[in-house]
Amino acid sequence: MATARINGIDLSYRVEGAGPILVWVSGTGMSGNAWHRFQVPHFRDRYTCVTYDLRGCGRSDCPDGEYSAKVMAADLLGLLDHLEIGSAHLAGFSLGSATIQEFALANPDRVRSATLISTWSSTAREHHIRRHYQSRVTALEKGPMEVFRAFAFWMWAPSMVDEEYNRVTELEEFFGSIAGARDLRGYKGHFTADLAHETLDRLPQISCPVLVVYGAEDLVTRPEYNRRVAEAIPGAKTVEIPRGGHLALLEHPEAVNNAIDGFLGSLP
Repeated sequence: MATARINGIDLSYRVEGAGPILVWVSGTGMSGNAWHRFQVPHFRDRYTCVTYDLRGCGRSDCPDGEYSAKVMAADLLGLLDHLEIGSAHLAGFSLGSATIQEFALANPDRVRSATLISTWSSTAREHHIRRHYQSRVTALEKGPMEVFRAFAFWMWAPSMVDEEYNRVTELEEFFGSIAGARDLRGYKGHFTADLAHETLDRLPQISCPVLVVYGAEDLVTRPEYNRRVAEAIPGAKTVEIPRGGHLALLEHPEAVNNAIDGFLGSLP
């Protein structure tokens, strides 16, 4: 892992592969290592894969101050500038997808395409997701970490938990290895960013090619939230992953990777 000084903080990042630049942006509390089990090994022979730890998680700094998708989009811009990357394909999960939305709105010339995995557009208007994030913050602030971690099971598809329980428990171990921050300020900051996310009325301004990938059984960023994002962005495409939950990228990585492959391969 390398480190770059971006916007007054240290961001940890990693670059591997060859070909067009493909930047992977992780979700709430997830380090860039989230992509290195299933996605980077699949794409690195055809794309230069850039992964990094958002501010507030992994090995990156957990500063005081504002946490929002806009701030994280500014960090992403700083990282691209540091790496001398003019424009790139971007793929983000959950909070990472919110970051990409803000990045594409602010820097349209720097985005070749955007893949939004398990996404949404208005925490204020989409009440279910707001209650989800509020309850996670309550568990984080009021209870031990064991209680906070226990409720992460909502991110798996119910059918996967019932029908492939052993596999889900194994994936939970991996998820535990990629989640966390140097201190709780980072986790709290990420949830603050989730709760503040609001792009629905601005999404029609996004001009790059967009793919929205979501699980049919996502209990966090519900399927209708994902479809709302796609319907708001001109020309956006969607792929629904059967039996996929919020963490469809881990539950069904082949299907998610194939969707991204097909999308990127269709671009001029």
